Amino acid sequence: MVDQPGFAVLIRNPETKAAIGGLYATDGYGWAFIRYLAIPENLRGQGLGQRVIAEAEKVARDRGYIGLWLDTFEFQARPFYEKLGFEVFGQLEGGPGAIPRYFLKKRF
Repeated sequence: MVDQPGFAVLIRNPETKAAIGGLYATDGYGWAFIRYLAIPENLRGQGLGQRVIAEAEKVARDRGYIGLWLDTFEFQARPFYEKLGFEVFGQLEGGPGAIPRYFLKKRF
């Protein structure tokens, strides 16, 4: 497999067309790694995050990747990703001064 450049799925302001959120992923050894996902707070709860992830899955499949993976902290969106079919494959425990971090994957 030839390495391909990363890709983005952008959320744009309908009036100005400026990017206001979205997803950025990089490739690596047959997987797409979701490095950043940002949904503007005023747009959350409307299914936009699901649509952005679905588009990232489409790009990853078209590129021949076997799946997506990402990491998230305890205070972030682990339940959101699990609802979309991601599963935890590793974690860093929390403790004094350390926030638990989870590694999730979705294999196609």
